[in-house]
Amino acid sequence: MSGAVDWPPLLPDPARSSAVLVSVGTFHAEGLDPLPQAHAAVDELADALAGAHGPLDWDRVIRISDPQSPGEVLGPLAAVAAGSEDLLLFYYAGHGVLDAGGRLHFALPGTEEQRAPSTALPAAAVLELLAGPESRARHRLAWLDCCFAGRALDLPAAGDVNLLTAADRTRKALAPPAARTTSFAAHLVELLRDGVPDGPPHLDLPLIHRRIEVALGRVPDDMPNRRRILAPNPCHRITHTSADLALTRNAAHGTARSREGLLARSRFAVQVAEADRPGRAAQAVQLFTAILQDAEQALGPRDPDTQRVREALRWAQHRAAG
Repeated sequence: MSGAVDWPPLLPDPARSSAVLVSVGTFHAEGLDPLPQAHAAVDELADALAGAHGPLDWDRVIRISDPQSPGEVLGPLAAVAAGSEDLLLFYYAGHGVLDAGGRLHFALPGTEEQRAPSTALPAAAVLELLAGPESRARHRLAWLDCCFAGRALDLPAAGDVNLLTAADRTRKALAPPAARTTSFAAHLVELLRDGVPDGPPHLDLPLIHRRIEVALGRVPDDMPNRRRILAPNPCHRITHTSADLALTRNAAHGTARSREGLLARSRFAVQVAEADRPGRAAQAVQLFTAILQDAEQALGPRDPDTQRVREALRWAQHRAAG
């Protein structure tokens, strides 16, 4: 009987895959603050997607900055969708606004919150285009980096799109004032660039979604008045046809027992313990237990980093106990 074989991932074909990255950071109406982090988010995400180890070619990453009308987004998106047969990724960074019925819209420079249906880009229009006959892509992804983005999951067309949102239905996405980019984009770029030490050879959608959900399950330390802010608690959904889709190779694969890998695993376990989700602290205990075992074997039981992991395990056990 042959040994077990890892399930092979589906890797995007760069020649048949594309991304449309939209940033809106300039707003004219009162109530919508400038968001320069949105533009930086698109720039850094483009580098991660089309860089040395990214899944896309540079000429198939379309960046749209401060579009003045819905057509300036939907037109290029429709053209790209018609020419992408494998992977199609849509990303929006900006403000999310709701209409009177609670439906999500993506703010544009001229958006007025009280007139969202006529001045903003409806999320439904984007998802309908991604999921409709205009799109030839086998895998359709939407990464929504805005407040209330979780409401996109309630739209009819969302069932055919792989969704990852920066915030839940009633919560706000985060962009710390001193940060270069949004929190959502920062964690995505870090994940795609640095990888997961104890992860598989490639980063598939379930792993990416889980890591982002954990990372944004707490409010960053550099967020002003962080104790008054709710964690974004991202939402995600994967369609059955894309469960095996991997966006890129795992840059940290095989480093789980190195000192750097052990420290990275510990940082993630801390995020798990602090996440605003039931049961996360108990999961952190399991993670720290495995990290400690590896640290004792790889570094030695008396190594300072091993001792720090041991202390972190006790801390996580205390949180799990209540």
